[in-house]
Amino acid sequence: MDFMKPDSVNELLPCSSSSLVSSVGLGWRGLVLERHYSSPCEIPEIPIARHIVEFASGQHVSYGERPGQDSRFKPYSKEPGTINFYSAGVRPAIRAFTRADLLLCGLDTDFVQEVAGELESGFTGQLRVQTGFRDEALGGLLRLLEGEASSGETSNGLYVDHLAYALTLRLFSLGKRRRESHLPKGGLPLHIVRRVIERMNANLDTNLDLKTLAAESGYSRNHFLRMFRAATECTPHRYFLRLRIERAQSMMKNRSLRLIDIAEACGFASQTQFSRVFRQILGVTASQHRRDIL
Repeated sequence: MDFMKPDSVNELLPCSSSSLVSSVGLGWRGLVLERHYSSPCEIPEIPIARHIVEFASGQHVSYGERPGQDSRFKPYSKEPGTINFYSAGVRPAIRAFTRADLLLCGLDTDFVQEVAGELESGFTGQLRVQTGFRDEALGGLLRLLEGEASSGETSNGLYVDHLAYALTLRLFSLGKRRRESHLPKGGLPLHIVRRVIERMNANLDTNLDLKTLAAESGYSRNHFLRMFRAATECTPHRYFLRLRIERAQSMMKNRSLRLIDIAEACGFASQTQFSRVFRQILGVTASQHRRDIL
């Protein structure tokens, strides 16, 4: 079998399966996520071009066999919340005896290498294959990514970047022995915060990514995330959304502009998404706010 296509992870399930959720077509950078409901089958060794995180979703235990250290097949049971991680190369053969509800996340090797290059001396080691483990933080990140894929929205690039980066950091922390951190202490200097915010304001109608904002600050993504939050008490994604809503509030004073036009001008994928974020941040609907100011 050929290596996986760049926009899908369904080659991991050559047996019959139905795709329930997919990030394909949403413009995500660095990873692809799909949820599948697969049938019982036998899967041979499969070459994989991405690192794969496999999360047992649903509510039922699935059963099968996979090779042990002596290469002989041994039984396994996969309870909901169980995680398997396969590094790029070859995914071992398995025999699935029951149907399985699986959330599959494929991480591009180039993206993982970028993250690894920013870890500096805080970590040692490399990503390694791990099967049958649980991790609440990793499962939570996968669920958040599933929620973003389910929404079908294409304008949350910065948030998805944040989740992808956090997920990759978590994988490194699970597979490595962490040493004393040497990250800079405190928040970003005020002049750098201003520069980052200026960059945000200049790109409110586009999908900024985490790498771009970190580069603007002069720090790695890992340093930038922590230091930005320390300086502003807010994540970059949340701050960016607030700036978009502030622009929307200003535009609402123009009676000739429709809410759908304002949503588009402020970088939202739809009026529905705009209305939801507006209410989350200000506590009132966009329509109510406009009535109050006019």
